[in-house]
Amino acid sequence: MTTNPPSVHSVQGESPIALGDILRLLKKYGLYLVGIMLLGATLAVIWAKFQPKQYDGVGLVHLKQHDSISLSSLTSMGDDYNLKVNTEVIGIMSPAVAEETMTRLNLATNPSFNGDPGTHDLKDPLQRDLLVKQFDKALKVTLKPKTELIEIRFRSKSPVLSALVVNTLINVYLEESFRQRYESTKQVRSFLTQELETLKSKIQTEQNDLLNSESELGVWQTSAKGEDSVQLEEIEGVLAESVKAQSAEYMAQAEYDEMAQNPDAPFPSDLPGVATVNALLSSRETLRAQRASMESRYGPNYPGLVELKAQESQMDKSIAEARQQAMKGASETVQSARGEEAQLHDKLLALQAKSKAQTPKTVQLEILKAQYMSDQSLYDVLLAALGTGSIQAGLQGQALDKFVDAEVPGLKAFPILSIIGLAGGAIGLIVGLLIVGILALNSDTIETVEQIEQILPIPILAAVPEYRDEIAAMRIAEGDLPLVTLLAPRSAGTEAYRLLRTAITLMPTAQKHRVISLTSCGPSEGKSTTTMNLAVVLATQSKRVLLIDADLRKPTIAQRLKLPATDQPGLSRYLSDDTIEPEACIQTVPEVAGLDVIPVQEIPPFPSELLGQGRLETLLTWARDHYDYVLIDTPPTLLVTDALIVATHCDTLLTVVRIGVAQKRGLQRLRQDFAKFPGKQLGLVVNALPIADTYYGGYGNYRKYYGRKGYGSYGYGEKES
Repeated sequence: MTTNPPSVHSVQGESPIALGDILRLLKKYGLYLVGIMLLGATLAVIWAKFQPKQYDGVGLVHLKQHDSISLSSLTSMGDDYNLKVNTEVIGIMSPAVAEETMTRLNLATNPSFNGDPGTHDLKDPLQRDLLVKQFDKALKVTLKPKTELIEIRFRSKSPVLSALVVNTLINVYLEESFRQRYESTKQVRSFLTQELETLKSKIQTEQNDLLNSESELGVWQTSAKGEDSVQLEEIEGVLAESVKAQSAEYMAQAEYDEMAQNPDAPFPSDLPGVATVNALLSSRETLRAQRASMESRYGPNYPGLVELKAQESQMDKSIAEARQQAMKGASETVQSARGEEAQLHDKLLALQAKSKAQTPKTVQLEILKAQYMSDQSLYDVLLAALGTGSIQAGLQGQALDKFVDAEVPGLKAFPILSIIGLAGGAIGLIVGLLIVGILALNSDTIETVEQIEQILPIPILAAVPEYRDEIAAMRIAEGDLPLVTLLAPRSAGTEAYRLLRTAITLMPTAQKHRVISLTSCGPSEGKSTTTMNLAVVLATQSKRVLLIDADLRKPTIAQRLKLPATDQPGLSRYLSDDTIEPEACIQTVPEVAGLDVIPVQEIPPFPSELLGQGRLETLLTWARDHYDYVLIDTPPTLLVTDALIVATHCDTLLTVVRIGVAQKRGLQRLRQDFAKFPGKQLGLVVNALPIADTYYGGYGNYRKYYGRKGYGSYGYGEKES
């Protein structure tokens, strides 16, 4: 057995899937893909025509982020805007808002919303949940990119109802949002009101003491001067610090109460551990949105929901732990503020007691006046905070305003035939590609050279590119033979046959003259074409070549070479008649000097028996003495046994394997047959390989190389010198 010449090894082995393989599959199954794609588009359009028209009511709300007057305005606390956007979107899509909207519009009994209104009741928990789920499927809430506008879209069979639902939904949510903010403000106001009442009572007492002291001294305005002014200034400083400390204590207490009473609201960002809580809250809202979307799309039993629910449960635990830490930090802040205020109070009492013993009554009057002024300042601060009407316990707020009311739509939102048709075509294309992929993976057809090498460990002597279309496009005269080696001697196809000739020449041989049989696994693989073109390129080297058509069942050599009709005997008469000499069967080919042919002429009734009678061996013995090369065209090996009978008398056995035609099982069977001829030289000729994959021939794209490098054109219609 010979080894492959270096020029015929594949350079495509580095990539198991080449571009040429994909293009070959698309070319082979392209019509099927187009057909499936058109079928998908047609079915989608037909389906769409039977769907009821649906309309989208669209409204916009403005999510305006701004700085409201807050208890912690001194700390310049910032908002997590994305968290607030997610909160508002989830809030708009909440079941409570949907239920209230359906109640106000009586959607449970509206046939445009509920196709079977008699079987649904919002008071029944199960039916209520089903209606809410149906409502959520028709509702879509999204943030318009690069804006502060939230788009609310509701789809319904009735255009009037779609607009009415959107407007009602916006009103319901705005009312609910306002109510929640009002309750939060009301709770904080209650706390501050109690503190103000206590402080007011204290101020009134101090004012009475001040008036009594002034009346007793007979003065209305005094000023501390001299030695005692130092103590007075110290007391005034402590009073100023006390005002700040008490303000901080009240604010911290208000924030702590708000956090305790509204556990789902974001925490002030200036407290320890709050950043972690707010980040976890944002992540949980995202998880809830994903779960709601998945549940509305796939139903509550979808397997992916289990994992999301588990993540949400774990997130709740983490939020609870982080919230406890944040509450602990807020409590510590309150305690710290109280402790600081208590220290200042004790210090103030000590200074007042000291001043009573060491200073005159006029200075004590000034101290009393300073105490009264500090308490009055604190009262004014708390009263201003209480009077804003937008206290949110240190949280910045946002205003959610109706931006655009939903109008009754005039154009339908579904079905849009063009979009549905394109979607159907895309689905058809995907299905077609899947089918083609399955067919390719399970196909028995040889599509690549790598598949041949895996099945048959036989040297590939040449790879002939696909040139059938080029020959068909040529203007062939009536007398010309349709052989690429004659019509285009400088083409890539002709060069591939020359490489095959070179590989055969380099094979070692025990005899001076060589007998070569050419066969294939099945029909239509190009064995006869390969045999004739190989005969031509061998004859152009001044060799005497005899071409024998041994296909006694379906001969084609005489017709393809346009041999004239004659009464000369052919191979079949020679094998059956001992009196006929080989010279009487030979016909010449005028277009190719040195090439003789023995055609079949008459088709015998028993070809296999005729080939095995012994006359074939006599013919080949005579041919070895008169010709340099004897080429025998035999039938496909898998159809009949003729090729194997002929192979016993040959030196070299060549098998033509056509890409896209040959079968894997055929090559496996051929491998078993070749095992019966251990002493023969074996070789493969790959046929109809795409031009991009013909590096097995060693020259790559031959026509591009020789047609653009100054060597002339690739020679259609030229004769080889």
